[in-house]
Amino acid sequence: MQLEQLSTENIFELRLKWLAPFSASVFVAAILLGSQKMLLRLPEPTMMICAFFMFFMLVCRGAASFTNRLAASMKISYPTFILWCYPMTVVGTVTLSSWLFLGLSNRLLGRGFWNNWLGLTGQDTTSFFFTCFASMLLVVTLQFASSIFQVFNWILEMSRGHVQMVSNELMKIGDDRAAIGNTLEIMRQDGEQTKTSRVRATRFNRLALLGIFMLGLAFAGWVTFFRPALILYYRAEIQLRTFLEPAAAYETLRHLSERFPDYRYMDSVTYRMAWILDRRLNQFEKAKEAYEGFIKRFGRHNVWSDEAIASLVRLSLDKLSDPEQTLYWTAQYLETRPDGIMAPHMYLYRIRAFKRSNQPEMAEKEMAEVQKRFDMNAKIQIISSEDRLIDLISFSDALKAEISADRQ
Repeated sequence: MQLEQLSTENIFELRLKWLAPFSASVFVAAILLGSQKMLLRLPEPTMMICAFFMFFMLVCRGAASFTNRLAASMKISYPTFILWCYPMTVVGTVTLSSWLFLGLSNRLLGRGFWNNWLGLTGQDTTSFFFTCFASMLLVVTLQFASSIFQVFNWILEMSRGHVQMVSNELMKIGDDRAAIGNTLEIMRQDGEQTKTSRVRATRFNRLALLGIFMLGLAFAGWVTFFRPALILYYRAEIQLRTFLEPAAAYETLRHLSERFPDYRYMDSVTYRMAWILDRRLNQFEKAKEAYEGFIKRFGRHNVWSDEAIASLVRLSLDKLSDPEQTLYWTAQYLETRPDGIMAPHMYLYRIRAFKRSNQPEMAEKEMAEVQKRFDMNAKIQIISSEDRLIDLISFSDALKAEISADRQ
């Protein structure tokens, strides 16, 4: 029995007619599970999802070709090599590409570029990219899980095929002892070839496992000794996302800011501290001071300033009942970002602030101005308390809701 050269396609289903719909389904499912279904109704995020989807298809095909070439060059025809080499190649490529893509784009285009192009808040933009790259890794994980059964089936079929072939050959030969001896010798040589291939695959797998372990150890050491601020930041994010320890998350970020004042993303740390005071701890006065301190320190053009100023507007009117501050911060927002995501909302807040400060004529004037400025059929975003997109509504409906709320 001559052991045939296996290809990645024998273990992983990589034909586009199956891989494409499967990957697309996982992409959409991950977005739906992350409560981001509204992103599919926005043109720019949908275009970006399609671009990532095509990129992932190319990575899968490229990883398969690389694995096949490597196996052929090393004369490895055993499935355990393919079982780990292909998914590790895809995972490594996707991870490295995500770091390069986000790092280089932030350096070359600016950290606020993707927020503006996608038309999303900073929270939604971060979650969007995380969901897209996580979807790719989830596809590979599911591929790996299904491929294990393919490998078990291959091992069983190989043993059965070997026994069947020996039986068939001996039946054909009959009582010819010389032919029987030749056949058994051929079978022995095939067995030796299988054993050699298995040993070669085992040695390479062990060496690769050692290399992966050393690489992981080096990365962990690099993060621990050279990027301790990164550990603190993600520790705080985990504490925050569990909804159980917001105070602990705040203290972790405060400790980070004091211990590593030169941290590259100190603006994100400072904003998240203000956000926790506002959205988790309900300390609205302190949150207002924190947001103001953030804008004073990092400026009105920072990547998080959009949400910071919008939060000051909301706090001033809805929590602190201060229409004058609301009008001030709405003016600041519109001056800095006249076409920003929250610009329509700022006009609605101005109308409400004028009404609460007993200036109905100014509210009417603002309403007339906003009707001239915006397309009444244009969709505006409804943002949740987590700064996440939850729905789209026409500006005319939002304006009608504002008028009806005032009448009530």
